[in-house]
Amino acid sequence: MFTSTLKNRKKNIRIPDGNPCKGMVFIPDISGFTELVRSTDLVTGRIITSELLSVIIRHNTLDMDIAEIEGDAVFFFKWSSIPSVDALYEQFEVMKSAFDAKIRELQTRYGLELGLHLKAVAHYGEMTGFSIEGFHKLYGEVVVEAHRLLKNAVPARSYLLVTDELMAAAGTEESDALLRKGHASPLCEFYEGVRNLCFTYILFPYLQPAPAHA
Repeated sequence: MFTSTLKNRKKNIRIPDGNPCKGMVFIPDISGFTELVRSTDLVTGRIITSELLSVIIRHNTLDMDIAEIEGDAVFFFKWSSIPSVDALYEQFEVMKSAFDAKIRELQTRYGLELGLHLKAVAHYGEMTGFSIEGFHKLYGEVVVEAHRLLKNAVPARSYLLVTDELMAAAGTEESDALLRKGHASPLCEFYEGVRNLCFTYILFPYLQPAPAHA
């Protein structure tokens, strides 16, 4: 389950109650997290997860707000000033570079080979929110769809996925700009109980495994 974040409380983020607003959701997610939980002890796994999520949060160059954090993902959102595709691409590159550097550090520290990679989903649509017992929650189809998009058929573990809705909101030339990026492909998938969702994904190279210890 998701939990409210400390940043939510410190900044007193205003999630509108009742009146829908259009905005972007951006969810960086750690691929391979389930295997990490299964293969490491609780203390080591907790430290690794905490440090990786902290790296993602610290490298939020687009100044997005955080709605929630779950075990392996950070739910960012932005109500206005929707970034361009180039800006989203650069944001993911910054996060991935820092994430990969932290992975190398953790592998050396613990003598482990961590099969962890970073992916991200970016979506756009109408949302609203509500407050309950001091927690603030986003609500709307775009929230459900963004989470469903994390379970997609993209044939890779590290990628940036941008929906057609977000590209349309960012500008008419954004789709072409995204496709000009290396290893970019369009795809549409039907999600039961949701709808047919179309997006473009950009593949990123995997982090190379750490050298075996002597």
